[in-house]
Amino acid sequence: MTCSRLFASALTLVCVYALNTLPAFAKPDDYRFELVGKPQPQGGRDIVQVRLVHAPDSKPVPDAVIFQTSADMGPMGMPTMTAPVRAVMAAKDGVYGFEVEPGMTGTWAIHLAAKVQGEPETVRGTITADLVT
Repeated sequence: MTCSRLFASALTLVCVYALNTLPAFAKPDDYRFELVGKPQPQGGRDIVQVRLVHAPDSKPVPDAVIFQTSADMGPMGMPTMTAPVRAVMAAKDGVYGFEVEPGMTGTWAIHLAAKVQGEPETVRGTITADLVT
């Protein structure tokens, strides 16, 4: 019986040590997208700059891969009114630039999905911006 208890105690210690040495991953909720300045209208298009921030330390996240974008007028009660969004500038200091072609002036929701280095899950977020045509 003593040998069994000793073995169980040793096994418990090994398991606790192994679990404590696993890498800690941030959660996708630890990130947020922020609108940088006001959108800049340019002939029926708006240039929108967005910063990806690691929320716990408020540091910008450079080198994320933003692979999914969309825009809609959900904030104005028209979620089926959509607009094309495309990347227009390389990321600099965690700021990413997009061109949105709104069909009408109003408040638009811009939805983004990104992969962050070292983060196993996709980071998703939405910002709202007042766009003009």
